[in-house]
Amino acid sequence: MVLPLFERLGIQVLAKMTGDARYEEITYAHHAHLNLVICAKALLNVARKMEERYGIPYLECSFYGISDMNQCLRQIAQHFQDPELTAKVEALIAEETQKLDQALAPYRAQLAGKKVVLYTGGVKSWSVISAAQDLGIKVVATSTKKSTAEDKARIKELLGADGMTIEGGGAKELLDVIRRTKADMLIAGGRNQYTALKARIPFLDINQERHKGYAGYAGMITLAQELTHALYSPIWGQISQPAPWEVDDE
Repeated sequence: MVLPLFERLGIQVLAKMTGDARYEEITYAHHAHLNLVICAKALLNVARKMEERYGIPYLECSFYGISDMNQCLRQIAQHFQDPELTAKVEALIAEETQKLDQALAPYRAQLAGKKVVLYTGGVKSWSVISAAQDLGIKVVATSTKKSTAEDKARIKELLGADGMTIEGGGAKELLDVIRRTKADMLIAGGRNQYTALKARIPFLDINQERHKGYAGYAGMITLAQELTHALYSPIWGQISQPAPWEVDDE
């Protein structure tokens, strides 16, 4: 989802950790001019050590959401202080956001004002908030599991005064949060789908085991589609009705 964007900007990606990584790439990763840290909890120490040993600076970025993807590309251009690269970045952002505004319009109309609880870890605990807000969705609560101090600061800023943070976890606490916030949906890892079923609300798998990508500009369209399909499945209207044996005969 993201590599083609760098290719269009003329930026060579030497190595990728830990996604589509190859051993050979790791052996020459220290020749890079810049490191991008996407998951601070997992690889921030690696970036710091590479800066200390090889003098490679690093930036912390997110590939989730339009505004965060834009910011990431602008951070890269600002770091290199290259007017030509800056112009390419702004042209790419203008082109992609214009296309997204058209592609996302019908989904935003259906998703606007919906409330979700986000239960995941690390960078996704705040980066997915930005993506949801780009679609008009309100994240009413998110977890701080596996989150760094910097992650928690971003979460607080994005959620605002009314947002809740989930320190612990478990089905009981999640169900309580869903009831208290009157959430329309749970976005979490696959093993939490049964909690959503107990709460009788839609569920979207956000963890790395999922089968579809939500990163970059193209990923925003996929995310919007998946959210809309889950929220508007007719099953939720059916299961919210009382069972036939629960209706009193008159």
